[in-house]
Amino acid sequence: MIINAFNIDTSAKSSNVAVSKTYQVIGDAGAIFHMIVIDNSGNYYNFPENTVVDLEQSVFQPAPAFSSTAANLFNKQIPVTGAYNGVIIFPTGGGDKNFRVIVTAGNNTSFDEQTFSNKNIFISEKINQYAGTAVTFTVTHSSSAVVEPSSIVFKGESSQANAMTTSVKKVINWPFTLSSSAATILRQPQLNDFEFTTTRTTPSIRTTTGSTTSIELTNVAGLSKGMNVKDAEDTDLGKITKIISGFKDFQNSTGSNPIYRLPVKINDDGDDVVNSTAGTIVVENAINWGVSGTLTFTGKGSTGSETFNKTSFLVKNFKIELDDVVTTTTAAVPDTVVHCTSANGIKAQAQYTVNGNRTSNRTVLVDEVITDVCIGQRLQAMSSGTLVGIPTVVAVDTANKLITLSSAQTFVNDATLTFSNSIVKGIGIKNATTDPYVVSISTNDVTVNANQDIESGATVTFVGSSRAGKISGEIELLEYGDDSITLDLNFDNILKVV
Repeated sequence: MIINAFNIDTSAKSSNVAVSKTYQVIGDAGAIFHMIVIDNSGNYYNFPENTVVDLEQSVFQPAPAFSSTAANLFNKQIPVTGAYNGVIIFPTGGGDKNFRVIVTAGNNTSFDEQTFSNKNIFISEKINQYAGTAVTFTVTHSSSAVVEPSSIVFKGESSQANAMTTSVKKVINWPFTLSSSAATILRQPQLNDFEFTTTRTTPSIRTTTGSTTSIELTNVAGLSKGMNVKDAEDTDLGKITKIISGFKDFQNSTGSNPIYRLPVKINDDGDDVVNSTAGTIVVENAINWGVSGTLTFTGKGSTGSETFNKTSFLVKNFKIELDDVVTTTTAAVPDTVVHCTSANGIKAQAQYTVNGNRTSNRTVLVDEVITDVCIGQRLQAMSSGTLVGIPTVVAVDTANKLITLSSAQTFVNDATLTFSNSIVKGIGIKNATTDPYVVSISTNDVTVNANQDIESGATVTFVGSSRAGKISGEIELLEYGDDSITLDLNFDNILKVV
């Protein structure tokens, strides 16, 4: 008797859910077969249908499970319909693993040699199971003063098990505080401020030696141009500018025709030779190879995570706000010094020196390294020339020491520019043109730029710097990745702590 076909869905499953997979053995009526289902750890499926239920003896059908106890489906016959139908239930749990269904022919039975490679046994393709995936959004800052909020976590199925596009939304409500110092907003957050890291290693034998921008890696899968690169000694190698599959064949390459060869490797099953994922990256800054063979890569935003492991997301209505600093006066204020119960979170003005004359220009070059000028800050005063209005900062180029303002001004070489970090509001607060700003701080005495007349015990509000604030918005997860990933909102990009 002949078995003509064996059918089962071998698509991947998630460990998060139990999956029932129907199977069908097709052949001559009376053909006999045996079956085992085994995972890659050597555990066997228990075939609950083998248990004869006897309620009087408290014998019940067990739950579907895999264990080290050998079990099989033995001496099953194809019925007169020509098809034996059954179900294998793959339970939850277990993380990453794979299963195979093994069917053997029984007495007086064989597999059709025109359909099967072996007349006595059939082994199915692997049924892969992938662990559930978590996408974690969190906040990180280099300053230990920042008390970071709790993470936002999405949990679902790996895209390797379920590649369907999804849409899951969660509200961002991240209050943050500082244990000391003061903070100002550098700029509003962007999608690419979410970052993730991964590591890669160089091969034990490298053809690239000495000082070079070309780096050979055992695996370039998931890397993308624009990722930042650091070596094991935390040396900044700049960004990836190019990714090439394989290693350079120096013997056969020429200057105009470089040749790269892709190394091969043994597959996971150990029964075949396949192309590896090795390759060569080109970085901005040359590295002088020593003993270090591990590199750390930083990817940014949804574009980076999608290339890395298929994680895709959007962020809507994304913004950061600082809380106002509200305090009270401890004594009457007849001059520029405001005596406060606390000056925590209040920040004094920032001053920079003009480098070169500029007439009617929105951009000014300064002498000093720009450390505490932020988008939205006000230019309050110039020591020389005439300030037109109260322009705000719209862009800062720290590398070139350039500040761009909202309106054109005429700048005089060596003039001092004064930018406010905290302005003062409240009943009785006065200034000739605009809200006064903080010039200096001594303990809890705050000096502002204009004389005030404030009673003791009055409420005073300082705006622009703080020790507390909130990040808000909405994260929409479009697709879970192949595996878990943590995306850190790089607070250093948007919040200046001084």
